[in-house]
Amino acid sequence: MKNKRVLTAAVGLPVLGAAVWSGGWPLIVLVAAASILGMREFFAMAGRPGPVLEIVAYALGAACVACLGFQLWPAVIGILALALWLEQFDFLRRFAARGETEPPRGRLAVALLYVPVSLGLICAFSPLETALVLAVVMAADTGAYYGGHAVGGAKVWPAVSPGKTWAGTISGVVASTLVASCFAAATPAAWPALAVLGAGLAVISQFGDFFESALKRAAGVKDSGAILPGHGGLLDRVDGLLPAILAYAACRSLPGLAG
Repeated sequence: MKNKRVLTAAVGLPVLGAAVWSGGWPLIVLVAAASILGMREFFAMAGRPGPVLEIVAYALGAACVACLGFQLWPAVIGILALALWLEQFDFLRRFAARGETEPPRGRLAVALLYVPVSLGLICAFSPLETALVLAVVMAADTGAYYGGHAVGGAKVWPAVSPGKTWAGTISGVVASTLVASCFAAATPAAWPALAVLGAGLAVISQFGDFFESALKRAAGVKDSGAILPGHGGLLDRVDGLLPAILAYAACRSLPGLAG
């Protein structure tokens, strides 16, 4: 298992790094493909909207990523609204055909917001910003893993994720803070702001881990998928990254970070 994890990382990280560095269409295509895989795993755990709507959802997800890459924000809102209304119209069809009583749940729009909109925002960041967010979240995961295994102790939220300890959480926050601080040498952002950002993103990323853990437990599965040997599904790798990207997007223009 460990060898598979190392091999997957050895292949995947250079591809990711090259796409982030080049930006543009290479990054958009990679993120769109990842978003479709992530949506597929989400539907498998949260419930499928039907074969036709699911295919449409994948197309809309790819379109969201492309629009985010070219910063076409009104188009993204339009795509989300379209996804919502497509599911409403499908409910009308089912209601008229067989008296459907279960109301639409907005699953398409939720899936789009959860994966392609969150993940696609990195296409609107500079390569250095993307590297910062990725490095901070990876540091949080790595620090939490080794710190938790080395120290053990009390669990953070055992009902949701039995394996996560307070020692791991603290280790992840410390690691993320240190990694984010190192970017002060390469960005115009102030060191204190980067340190706070690193700590904040580490905490926020853990809530992404918790959400996916609860989703998997509710669905009765160990991993979200098996696309990444040794790692499980794509969502198993990006669950903490998704809310971290959103948080960074929300605060990237704040004093101290904007430079």
